[in-house]
Amino acid sequence: MATIVDVARKAGVSVSTVSYALSGTRPISEKTRQRVMQAIEALNYHPNLLARGLVSKRTKIIALLYPAFSGDYLDDLQLEFIASVANMATYFRYGLLLVTSPSGEEDIQRFIKEKLVDGLVLMEVQVHDPRVTLMKELGYPFSLIGHCKDNEGVSFVDLDFYTALRLGVNHLTRLKHREIAFIPRFEDFANVQHNYIIESVRGFNTTVAEMGIKGTIRGSKPSSRCGYETMMKLLDEQPGLSAVIAGNDPIYTGVIQALSERGLEVPEDFSTIGILSQRLAERYIPKVTTITIPSDQMGRLGTEFLIRNLEGQESEPQQVILAPELTVRQSTARYSKSL
Repeated sequence: MATIVDVARKAGVSVSTVSYALSGTRPISEKTRQRVMQAIEALNYHPNLLARGLVSKRTKIIALLYPAFSGDYLDDLQLEFIASVANMATYFRYGLLLVTSPSGEEDIQRFIKEKLVDGLVLMEVQVHDPRVTLMKELGYPFSLIGHCKDNEGVSFVDLDFYTALRLGVNHLTRLKHREIAFIPRFEDFANVQHNYIIESVRGFNTTVAEMGIKGTIRGSKPSSRCGYETMMKLLDEQPGLSAVIAGNDPIYTGVIQALSERGLEVPEDFSTIGILSQRLAERYIPKVTTITIPSDQMGRLGTEFLIRNLEGQESEPQQVILAPELTVRQSTARYSKSL
């Protein structure tokens, strides 16, 4: 494994010059910096980020706080968010520390006290998020994927979930569905403080009321087993139900299983919409009509906002709410029993 000494020898410079090229703590000529970078690439050298931080007072590491680990695994959409953050961190030559534990404030205090990371990206953001309050009080760099009620001075990226659910309900209504269900990814959705759930529920309820149709919300834990059980109960309780919007990929998998066991074909007998990524939607048969979660774009922007702040490239907070997109595929159709 190549060392910094090997890089210095190959580039024909001192070890300190290699360190300056990596850390940017002292100016060196562009010609010298290019020679160092060529040597690093030729030797496949990977600098020790923590050791470099002892010199530069920076770790060149950021943390992603994503307390969404429920059950035995992270689902595909969660992994897509993590991958997009990791890719953007790598692009800017930062390391990434992933934290999935729910003890957000404790982790933040430890990271800052032990100087483990330069900044944090927070996910699963609540309307009144104690992690955000703490970060503001400590004056430590951070960004959000999601947003709070009070976003003054905070960089964030989010999706307009209110409009997203309106798009889904409107689409099903145009197809003459008169009884629609929504299964968000929290069992006790009425007491959840996550903004994306609150806005999704508000968008669903507002639209079914405007359309004069029957809308039912039944929360579920984010697993295929719970999605299956929730869908079976809905079918038992509402024989007129003809369409559902599923809150995530595991829930959607459970919904499809329940419909199959009841002998209901999608979309001939029952229409389904999933809140999924485009990639996930394409793997099902039939392909799923989706309220698309742009996980790659959200992860990239949230990470870029933080790192550009750390690098002194952004002085003002960046705040972006992405417009939702409904992609119609094969899982929705006109309700055959409509008048």
